[in-house]
Amino acid sequence: MLCMADSASLPTSGAAARLSAFLAEHLSWSAFWDKRHGVWRVAENDPDSNLYAESHDVDAVIRYMIAHS
Repeated sequence: MLCMADSASLPTSGAAARLSAFLAEHLSWSAFWDKRHGVWRVAENDPDSNLYAESHDVDAVIRYMIAHS
């Protein structure tokens, strides 16, 4: 069972859906929700790349991936 403190660290379903739709079209990127820190973490799927971003705002990480795609 989720308590109120736990639900505050979860992204909205709309945010998750927007990111999922973006990632479906941009397979060179990965993302996950870090519930401990309450941020989205995204990185390029290339071992030689240092492209990485984190933000509580899903639109900010999507803009980052667009700018670096």
